[in-house]
Amino acid sequence: MVISVPSWVIPGTYLENLRFLEDKDEVSGVELLFFLYDGEIKEMLDSEWEGILRYRERFTFTAHLPDSLLPRHRELVERLAPFARHFIAHPGPPEKAAELAALVNGWAAEFPRCRFLLENTNPGLLEALLPHLDKGAGLCMDTGHLILEGADPAARFAENRGRIAEIHLHGVDKDKAALDGKLPDHRPVAAEADWFGRLRPLLDKFNGVINMEVFSWEEARESIAVFLAK
Repeated sequence: MVISVPSWVIPGTYLENLRFLEDKDEVSGVELLFFLYDGEIKEMLDSEWEGILRYRERFTFTAHLPDSLLPRHRELVERLAPFARHFIAHPGPPEKAAELAALVNGWAAEFPRCRFLLENTNPGLLEALLPHLDKGAGLCMDTGHLILEGADPAARFAENRGRIAEIHLHGVDKDKAALDGKLPDHRPVAAEADWFGRLRPLLDKFNGVINMEVFSWEEARESIAVFLAK
């Protein structure tokens, strides 16, 4: 099992976050975030590329592809494919499901070293995409999204355990969201949460990536400690 965190746990660039995480023994993976891939991000990646490559032995890398996936993003996939274990993609509108699936299916065939995983986001989007995907496409289960839609992460994992290769593990706190104005999900995992109590025992033999998808080191460290506690 790989315990991973996003490439944004401190304010800074990709390389600054990798340097910060280097001595954190509890972290064995990093999810490189590319919610956008524009000229500014490309310039940053170019300037830090050699430094990022030095961490290939230290971390297992995955990559979150842009929210709106386009053919031009093949450039990013090609660049990361030599060392990224997974590429995570969000499903788009149902009317564009076949178009998105064609991109993912094509890249998966072209870059067989990596696995392309589709993440559950808003209800119905992943379900519309799945019939168009090749059988080799896997799933990334996002616990926060499931909780917000009233679904049980443990039940979803049990139903799809053979296809789930990565889990974005985070909680929901609507009360704090009302106070701080941030998203209700992407909150630290709470040990007392019923959903986590049901899910945690199912993950003892999970060999994939557990990504603590929160966006500060304090919250990531808190989630890791809860996850690893016995």
